[in-house]
Amino acid sequence: MATAAKIMVVDDEKQICQNVEKILSKNDYEIIHATSAKEALEKMAKDSFSLLISDIVMPEMNGLEFLRLVKKEWPLTKAVMMTAYASTDTAVKAIRLGALDYISKPFTPDELRSTVELALSGKLIEAPTTQKEREIIDVDIPFDKEEVAKYAGDDFVDKLGPSDMPVVVAAPETLEGYCTLGNMVCDIFKKLGNTCKGGNKTGECPQLKAKKKKGAKAKGFDSEKLIGIDYPFNYEEVASITGPEYVLNMQHEGVSFIPYEELKKNVAQMMAETSEVTADVIEFPKEAVRAEILVIDDEVAVNNNVRKILSKKDFHVDQAVTKAEALEKIEQKAYALVVLDLKIPEVKGLELLKAIRDKRPETMVIIITGYASIETAVEASRMGAVDYLPKPFTPEEIRDAAEKAFRFAA
Repeated sequence: MATAAKIMVVDDEKQICQNVEKILSKNDYEIIHATSAKEALEKMAKDSFSLLISDIVMPEMNGLEFLRLVKKEWPLTKAVMMTAYASTDTAVKAIRLGALDYISKPFTPDELRSTVELALSGKLIEAPTTQKEREIIDVDIPFDKEEVAKYAGDDFVDKLGPSDMPVVVAAPETLEGYCTLGNMVCDIFKKLGNTCKGGNKTGECPQLKAKKKKGAKAKGFDSEKLIGIDYPFNYEEVASITGPEYVLNMQHEGVSFIPYEELKKNVAQMMAETSEVTADVIEFPKEAVRAEILVIDDEVAVNNNVRKILSKKDFHVDQAVTKAEALEKIEQKAYALVVLDLKIPEVKGLELLKAIRDKRPETMVIIITGYASIETAVEASRMGAVDYLPKPFTPEEIRDAAEKAFRFAA
């Protein structure tokens, strides 16, 4: 008689662990559950498990962090992730980190059983990723925009990327006695009824100005007479601008204690006495080799915009607007990266992604789509796509995705 598969279920809500155990026990699986990643790791260190089913949003260590650690320490343990906060972002990350599937809460008993059966039978295959890529993937959990905006405002939220997870406190401008001039809470500013006559007159915080002046005097630095250079510095670089005389008189803090007029005379005298020296000339290539990128989208405007955005980062970008043109270019050239739209006339599902992976397995692929779904994000990631961007996306998001892809391959 075959031994029942042992499954680890991890969720910070004990009731969910018990529900999953009740559902899967009917299929004769042996279920062990834990209410934290820490507890699960302790149990996994003492026993072996065929499958891990883990929640994503958990305190202390979230499910993505936990998954990355599990796949590093126990690579043969299969994994399925579940979450009530489903997003294409976490779906892609989960699959690229080694999960076989990603299911959204609430799910039915049949959905859970079916997913577990497919995972244990070997019908679901892990995405072709490297350990280096898994180490680079950002495992922060996406934030709830409305919740953050409630405390920090819409402007703050708009500046955050899809993977930011900020610890939000009251915006500093709302704090009592907060002075925008000094960018701090100031008792003097508060006592004067939230005004600063001296600061308004000079345009500079009097307190910060006094601290700066006091610090300069303590170091013997007089901005009227002496020259300061930020530290650490490169001696050769400084000498090329100011001359070696200046460098010889620099202290460990990058300050030369010689009056400027005297310094100029010393350098002029030294230059007159020094014979002309011929410098060695190093020949650099006129143009660095640029990464080749192919953008495939039937919308010409999207193609042009992506090309312009990525070209500014010194990538060389080609375009294709039809299935035939895309296949022809893939056949002719081994692109480092392909940015592929999901909806192109005459293309069925992920047909083009499969063609790219079959013909050029080393080529990285980023999916862009105006019809984003958890299902296509999971499937594309399984087939080797390194990222998945819903439209519309910002120039910064597509640049970040491209740069991240090249970091995976570096």
